[in-house]
Amino acid sequence: MNKTERQLIIQNELGKQGYVLITSLGEKFRCSEETIRRDLKEMEQAGKLTRIHGGAYLVDQFDTTYPSDLRLMQFPELKKSLASTAVRFVHDNDSIMLDSSTTCLAIASELIRSEKKVTIITNSLLICNTVNESPSGNIKLICTGGEFRRRTSSFTDYHTIDALCRYHADSSFISPPKVTMEFGLSDHHLSEARVRECMIRQAETAYLVLDHTKFEPGAQICFEGLDRVAAIITDIPLSEEWGCYAADHGIEIMYC
Repeated sequence: MNKTERQLIIQNELGKQGYVLITSLGEKFRCSEETIRRDLKEMEQAGKLTRIHGGAYLVDQFDTTYPSDLRLMQFPELKKSLASTAVRFVHDNDSIMLDSSTTCLAIASELIRSEKKVTIITNSLLICNTVNESPSGNIKLICTGGEFRRRTSSFTDYHTIDALCRYHADSSFISPPKVTMEFGLSDHHLSEARVRECMIRQAETAYLVLDHTKFEPGAQICFEGLDRVAAIITDIPLSEEWGCYAADHGIEIMYC
């Protein structure tokens, strides 16, 4: 199969599901992953897609959120490390809220392994499936329901908000797309932002669990300041400016 044929098939796959994975394309075409990367690079230069680690996707004009399958491919070991640190702040019989991020999916998996007896309240279908498929019975699961958003495998409408408002959690763990000192937390999608905002407000203690790529502008929708955040869990030392800001606002910074 020549390059033109491959790229046409890739374009068709993008049209069907909105994203492609390099590993899957390599198996489909029986060629090297490097060949697929070259194809995707050419297609990106032609404005046909946006590349990301592990694949590529079509950008919605009004929603630049990465699809779930692509987010799962980003920094898996780092997310495990962040999750391991986050779980240290969860105790037996706690109720916790987890958003639809793949970082929080890693937290749910770590909680299953920890055998701590906790209640998880979430809008994430991936977390619900992970808990449901686990042979361990240490997790009580509450799924918010609501309108399903395929791009993030999450529930995000007013039914979701209404369900969350009926619960008070010991803690919430949130991993929004971006955070800045000036604007606080931000998201790519209004409904997703409102869910995260509600989780912060319905919890006694709110934790941000963020890798180093999220400390910058980039998401369009600002939904919450940092005044309700008790701690930030991240992977590399933040700037001196961030350190001063956190100290002034009573935010603890922890590293995995």
